[in-house]
Amino acid sequence: MSENAWANAGSTRSIYRRFLLPIYVPTLLSSVSLQALLVLVPLYALDKGAGAPFAAFLIGLRGIGMLLFDMPVGILLARYGDKPVLIAGLVAMTISTAMFALSDSFWLMGVAAIVSGAGFTAWMIGRQSYITDCSQIGERGRAIAGMAGAMRIGGLIGPVAGAMLVTALGFGPAFFALTISVGCAVFMVAACTRNVRPNRHPGNNHLSRIKGIIKVHSRTMMTAGFASLALQLLRSGRIILIPLFGHFLGLGIADIGLIISLAAVIDALLFYPVGMVMDRYGRKWMSVPCLVLSAVSLAALPLTQGFDSLLAVAMLAGFANGLGTGSLLTLGSDLAPPESRSEFLGIWRFVGDLGHAGGPLMIGVLIKWATFGAAAMASSGVGLAGAAVMYWLVDETLRREKRPE
Repeated sequence: MSENAWANAGSTRSIYRRFLLPIYVPTLLSSVSLQALLVLVPLYALDKGAGAPFAAFLIGLRGIGMLLFDMPVGILLARYGDKPVLIAGLVAMTISTAMFALSDSFWLMGVAAIVSGAGFTAWMIGRQSYITDCSQIGERGRAIAGMAGAMRIGGLIGPVAGAMLVTALGFGPAFFALTISVGCAVFMVAACTRNVRPNRHPGNNHLSRIKGIIKVHSRTMMTAGFASLALQLLRSGRIILIPLFGHFLGLGIADIGLIISLAAVIDALLFYPVGMVMDRYGRKWMSVPCLVLSAVSLAALPLTQGFDSLLAVAMLAGFANGLGTGSLLTLGSDLAPPESRSEFLGIWRFVGDLGHAGGPLMIGVLIKWATFGAAAMASSGVGLAGAAVMYWLVDETLRREKRPE
């Protein structure tokens, strides 16, 4: 690795300690709320009498909220620094969760989904920028994988906790409890996170820099960016298709929540070895298998026939997703030019979020006009294409140097 990055980087323990209170614990708190919402919101829409296409459309609206704010967030980061953007994102997520608790109409659910997406993209890009600014390249994979691991632990706790709350209290009180969880993250970030304002060129020429980044890095966005888009599409497809297949198979909310949480166990356990592999061998070692196995898991969904088979497919999807823990975030951080890092990360996130928003919308259309199976297979095909592009067309960003003989 360049300049002996592995040797000069901090120990894994010191890396995790550095980001524990500013990033990892708030990530866990917010992810418990978010991951529960991603399971409960489609089921809440179905409970209110909406069809499966609208349930998928709600997740797509969240993706649209992310798309609308990806590049503005990059500009805000460059202008004001990481901490204000982190806090603003969490506040928006808190408000959106409370809106779900109070919503009795489909249009208000749609607004809440857009606000949730806008808040999440500020929280996501802000964390990526903060870790990038506070870490060396030889430790960045572990630092970002630690953040992604905290997200996955939230994915383990959230669906089961949300399902238990809905079963015991109903949807409204469950959403209020999730509001408290993400609200606690706001106070932790305000108390523990430094405001890192990197040394970048002053002025208000953010739009011109964005145009320049798109021009200079067009090949990167068409190759690595497409792989990011494909993985985000697979992830959003997994989020919406597993609950919908469970509902279609006649499973209850508690069973669906249990399936998703058991799959999240495998997902959450992989963040440590994945981070080590990325920092020692490279980012593609994890991202390519992640894309391939994620695509295979979605292609297997039409074969499920009940709880056991759906659990098996969901666990394969969890394993596949775990292999990609933080891989594309790390790749984007590696590729970002230091002088325009915030704007680049906003564009990078925008490209990936095209998949996050487009996946549920594509799935909703295919469910309406074709079948659940067609939606799963189409998502799988995009994922395999992304894996091929990543393997053959994307250069490894973990730079290596030859050892002296």
